[in-house]
Amino acid sequence: MYHERAGRLYGAAIAPPRPLGSLPLCCAALCAACGALASAPVQGQAWSGSIGAASNNLYRGLSLSSDRPAWLADVRYQFGGEWTVGLGVGGTLGERRQGYDSAVEQVVLRVDRHWQIDADWAAQLGIAHYEEPWSFWHSQLRYDEISAAIGYRGRWSVSVALAPDRTAVYAWSRYESSGIATWAEASFRQPLFDRLAADVGLGYAGLSHSGDRDYGYISAGLSYGIDDVDLYLSRVWTNTTAPHYWWDEDGRPERSRWLASLIWNF
Repeated sequence: MYHERAGRLYGAAIAPPRPLGSLPLCCAALCAACGALASAPVQGQAWSGSIGAASNNLYRGLSLSSDRPAWLADVRYQFGGEWTVGLGVGGTLGERRQGYDSAVEQVVLRVDRHWQIDADWAAQLGIAHYEEPWSFWHSQLRYDEISAAIGYRGRWSVSVALAPDRTAVYAWSRYESSGIATWAEASFRQPLFDRLAADVGLGYAGLSHSGDRDYGYISAGLSYGIDDVDLYLSRVWTNTTAPHYWWDEDGRPERSRWLASLIWNF
């Protein structure tokens, strides 16, 4: 979710790389970029977190909120300068459809191990557990994930993720089929001036072995920071094979959409 801060590629849009100790939780779900890395980890023990809102709850190119506005929150604890544990939640703002939507769309518990390879390169390995405990289909939406990422100077990052127990949940899928799902993502951030930056990313979801269709997604946008607040505006595209939840009454999603988000970091 999950930050991915909002606007990067942790699953859908793309945002600037965060410090090595930060986790892609709900903000990632809202916008994207699993495992974005910066150049230096935080030493010792420290709490941090994020609260925000976005025009959509996008996760790896797909909407968890039926293309409606969403909220997010996450909290992280780093210890030993190398380990981070985090909890993130995100949900839909406004009216919800009875029997289809819940106040909380996704909960993610994540543990990461970080390495500072040298002054330029950093790496990360992580495990995560995804839940939608208040959804009628919570058993189908529950899965675990292993991920790895490498970053260069806080500007380039490449990540891969694997879920060994994902269940098919999209329309036109092999119903109740389960198996291995994989994701690969890459992102780039180009500072412009002050705290304004351009962000670009792309990703590919390999879901065919778990019963759904494979698809690709890409994002481009701008990010800007004001004190502890980050603002993001991105355009997100998915290809024609991108699926949608089979219980989503609104039918197939738009193949391109704007994503705006505001995140307060503490």
